[in-house]
Amino acid sequence: MGVLVRDLGDGDWAAWSRLWAGYCGFYGVEIASEVSSGTFRRLLDGAWPMFGLVAEDSGGELVGLAHGVTHPGTWSLAPVCYLEDLYVDPEARLGGVGRALIDAVAARARALGCAGLYWQTDRDNAVAQVLYNKLARRTGWVRYEMDLEGSG
Repeated sequence: MGVLVRDLGDGDWAAWSRLWAGYCGFYGVEIASEVSSGTFRRLLDGAWPMFGLVAEDSGGELVGLAHGVTHPGTWSLAPVCYLEDLYVDPEARLGGVGRALIDAVAARARALGCAGLYWQTDRDNAVAQVLYNKLARRTGWVRYEMDLEGSG
């Protein structure tokens, strides 16, 4: 499958929303519509330290998305990039789309002067981990989360 990775654009809302819904469904999360539309707007707005990339198949249909967030770190003077979201339409999986998106995020992070790129996935996402193990070093870190909205 031929794939073109490019920047997310204003006209991508409908296709991005479809992919975003698939991504959220894969992880079993519900994101409020105003958060999704706000995320889309922030990905397009260069004032935020984040960027959105999409993968187009040879017919021009969007078949994948990737979102990167850059931030300073304490272990380097250069910023780092977090690949926060990566999703490939189930019909396009195992065709090189995921790798093309990760390669494009890495290229963007290098262009932005980042010292490193990191991401995470669910421990049961074995199919994706086959690719990830080829591209990056798996670490032994364990993630913890604390919800700060609505807690008192």
